[in-house]
Amino acid sequence: MMHLPRRWLTSNSIGARTTQLALVLIIGVPSLAQAKTDSDYETLSDQCVDKVIKENHLAGINNGVVDACTNHVSELTKKEMNRLYKTFYDRLNQESPEDAKQFENSQKSWLTYRNSHCQLMGRYVGSPMYGFCPMQLNIARVSELKELVGE
Repeated sequence: MMHLPRRWLTSNSIGARTTQLALVLIIGVPSLAQAKTDSDYETLSDQCVDKVIKENHLAGINNGVVDACTNHVSELTKKEMNRLYKTFYDRLNQESPEDAKQFENSQKSWLTYRNSHCQLMGRYVGSPMYGFCPMQLNIARVSELKELVGE
């Protein structure tokens, strides 16, 4: 089961203003080029949270900050996931089109699982999970795909 970082559990409600500021500020957070491992992605998320809190002079973390930063990192992982997927799919398709089709179907099933699971987690654990859950599952999937590709 996924667990939110302890410091996120004390988050309070957030207005649209802070969410907008968070989205603007994450532009300066290091990007995918620096994310090599699972913990690198989690570090990017933590850096984003720290940066948004500091630059907005917030008393602490809130749901808007969590949402903006986890969505930012999730987008980075999606780009990496797509790159890795295409690399492995193309390799498989040359060697065995049947295996490539099976791989395509498995990825579609994984996406369905991720989306359904994270919607449920959001409803039962709380709103930060709507961003945190997909980020965590995307990070894990990138690791799986890296292993298939040989990276």
